[in-house]
Amino acid sequence: MRSSRFYPLPLRNLYKLAISLTSNLSPEYIEEKFNIKSSKTIKQYEKTLKWITKNVKNFTSLDSFSSDLVIYLTKEFRLKEAINLLNEELIPITSSSLSKVLNNLGIEVSSTEARAMIYWLKQAGVLQERRIPVLTLSLEERVLEEMRSKGSVTYASLRRTFGDEVRDIIVSLWKKGLVSVPALDNHRDVITGAKNLDRIPGIPKGKIFATWQDRITGEAFSELVLPPRTRILARWSL
Repeated sequence: MRSSRFYPLPLRNLYKLAISLTSNLSPEYIEEKFNIKSSKTIKQYEKTLKWITKNVKNFTSLDSFSSDLVIYLTKEFRLKEAINLLNEELIPITSSSLSKVLNNLGIEVSSTEARAMIYWLKQAGVLQERRIPVLTLSLEERVLEEMRSKGSVTYASLRRTFGDEVRDIIVSLWKKGLVSVPALDNHRDVITGAKNLDRIPGIPKGKIFATWQDRITGEAFSELVLPPRTRILARWSL
């Protein structure tokens, strides 16, 4: 998928930039205007503002700008149709679920762009969410619901909430196709064939494996060690 065209940045900041320097925007100006030190964030502002000023023309006020942006997003990305589809399936609106349904509609959208649209709709006050009651009787169901409610989480955050056993639950959900774990994809054969993730025969290559030796037999084994920042994304059947 191509790189994102826009990013989840505050509407107020984008509006201030749009009315001040729409034709001669410099990184130095953005840095000084909002005290931003990250060159990555500055580039995101430049790219987002370029996209917005190409598609939104009303900058008479922040409300007018926000309203025009919402109208454009709703029409261009068929957001009403997409959100209705999510509601019908009782799926919470997250960056992963929205990008999934939009791509199914033939509209190529990155997860970052979906997150930006959700963020802007909420900032404009036009997106209201209802809580959906979900009965989770097992730990695996609770972990899955946590991921689905947030769309994307790190292994560290799940481990803090659910403890060490969450690793095996993540792998189980990944095997079932209910979550996406890019860090595991290149090692699918090794992981799916392992009966015990703490005692994987041999020395598979990869940063997610730690090797140890049985003191009695001298045989080498590996264990699956997910880095804290490993990203886990919910998957939806839409």
